[in-house]
Amino acid sequence: MNNRQIAQRYAEAAEEKDLTTLAQLASPDIEVRYPQSGEVIRGRDNYVAMLENYPGGLGDLELSETLGTKERVTVQTPSFGMPVITVTGNDTTFFFEGFAEYPNGGRFHTAGYIEVQNMSIIRETTYFAEPFDAPAWRQPYVEDTP
Repeated sequence: MNNRQIAQRYAEAAEEKDLTTLAQLASPDIEVRYPQSGEVIRGRDNYVAMLENYPGGLGDLELSETLGTKERVTVQTPSFGMPVITVTGNDTTFFFEGFAEYPNGGRFHTAGYIEVQNMSIIRETTYFAEPFDAPAWRQPYVEDTP
């Protein structure tokens, strides 16, 4: 398998809650980061054990955009407004986005990336964001997404 196939299968295993395949594809030294909570999970055994012991069981994961690639991230801050972030690709870092549904029924947007090295996943970083209603003032400038 090439790096993209490894990353794709890892993402599919996450959606399927297939912890055996996740463990097979993860490096023994995998590092999983959840920046919003400040947590780092070090090692395949800790990662799998955390997933196995998730309160209420693992919820559903639905990936809508699976695995683009990145090589460089450039941030430009204009004199007004938000920074502009540009992402371009190579074959070792793969992005994903989708939805995570928790056992309590909460549904969160999720996005992140996984890094492949020596035929295994060495790092996963995942962000979770709760949906919110768009403010009325932006309505004239935006489109609703499906």
